[in-house]
Amino acid sequence: MKNFLPLTLLLVLLGSTLVAQILPPLSMHPNTNHQVVVSWPYTNSGFVLQEATNLKTASWPSSAFSVAFNSNNSTFSVSAATTNATDFFRLSQPTDLRGLYVIAQLSDLPGGPNSAPVANALQVQGVGGILLVGMWSDIETNFNQYDWSHLDKWMNFAAGQNIKVDLAIRTGDGAPSWLYQQPPNGPGATELVFTISPKDGKRGVCEPDIVPVPWESAFLNSWNTFLASLSTHLKTDGTYSNITLLRLTGVNRTTDELRLPAETPDNNPYTGTGLLCVSNAPAIWQSNGYTPSKLLFAWSNVVSSFNASFPDKTFSVAIIPYPPQVPFPPIDDNTNLITTNLPDQNAPLLQLAGQMLPGRLVVQFNFLISSNTPNPAVPAAASNYGTLTAFQANNWLGPSNNIGCSACGGVVTNPLPCTDATYLQLLQQGIYPLGTTNSLRSQYIEVWATNANAFTNAVWQAYQQLLVRP
Repeated sequence: MKNFLPLTLLLVLLGSTLVAQILPPLSMHPNTNHQVVVSWPYTNSGFVLQEATNLKTASWPSSAFSVAFNSNNSTFSVSAATTNATDFFRLSQPTDLRGLYVIAQLSDLPGGPNSAPVANALQVQGVGGILLVGMWSDIETNFNQYDWSHLDKWMNFAAGQNIKVDLAIRTGDGAPSWLYQQPPNGPGATELVFTISPKDGKRGVCEPDIVPVPWESAFLNSWNTFLASLSTHLKTDGTYSNITLLRLTGVNRTTDELRLPAETPDNNPYTGTGLLCVSNAPAIWQSNGYTPSKLLFAWSNVVSSFNASFPDKTFSVAIIPYPPQVPFPPIDDNTNLITTNLPDQNAPLLQLAGQMLPGRLVVQFNFLISSNTPNPAVPAAASNYGTLTAFQANNWLGPSNNIGCSACGGVVTNPLPCTDATYLQLLQQGIYPLGTTNSLRSQYIEVWATNANAFTNAVWQAYQQLLVRP
């Protein structure tokens, strides 16, 4: 067995400067029982281990060996048996995720008045991609019937602009109404109705939220069929290659974040909002048999479906860390309420996804503000599971028409507008989640068009910092 490291550089055009990103070095050492270990250090790009039996081949498929991550020494590795056959290994450079992505809504058409700020932001130096956010119901309008028109227009627009696309199609309240209909008009999924309050009730606002039971086969099979149809359509339309990464959705409520309704109308320290208009979400989940094991089962199926339909793509997952918020109902595997010592509810989900998608998983938190340090759960996921990191700017100043805007201080009920300096500080919080002296760098930052158009100098400086590796 031989260890092959191609002399390959990724050259990225940054203004008038070429920035070289060198592939991490492969190393090999003997292990017990006629085994060798091939390893490489953790980096901020999701490199893929490839394997071939000769150096002249034009095809280097991904290695079939299961990649493990060691958080103690920050390395990826595979263990292989030594045989008489010759094997060669190398690392491939995947699509470069780095940059600033402006948030766009699938329901708005490119060229329309609502998407004009996005189009303007894409002309700002440093903005090189879009986070395209839509709902399942926007596309699969009836059972096994699809309307691809908005998606096609956005994908063709992105191809014409030569920009990256992070695609986020969510379920939760984005699930279509036919999902809850009985056959033959739908699969008959269970419909759960909640009243929730964003920001744990801090704004005093209540809103309805209807979600499917995520571990039921009626939902999982329908979601799997949708993802397969989405992949097939993108390939048929010739725009599959324009997808840079996809958000791992399927367990959602009113955003593309990994979460479920969990609030209560009381004042308990975990889920209490103090708002009588909020439903008792944990009680509703208890009556429907919720357990963390069932959630993990659902998540495993969701990740498998994404991986099957998009086997060569990178995926992102937006988490709700505790603190500041509880992402899932505080219920244990005996269906009892957890009243003390709430565990890290995200940990088993991220660990599983990291194992299923080694080197192809980005963990992000959709809230950056210059007055706060970035949430430590994101760099912790990088350390513990070998994931990549990213952030999204906050939307405290965003109005209700999907045109978001970030604040740079204050509180949710009294946010402070940004200046160019404070907005740059906000972006830098996400770029350097452990500080500028630490080697960890985020892959990208998702921003609102309003801010990108207003603070062009901050955007350009942040873009340059994203592309420079320590």
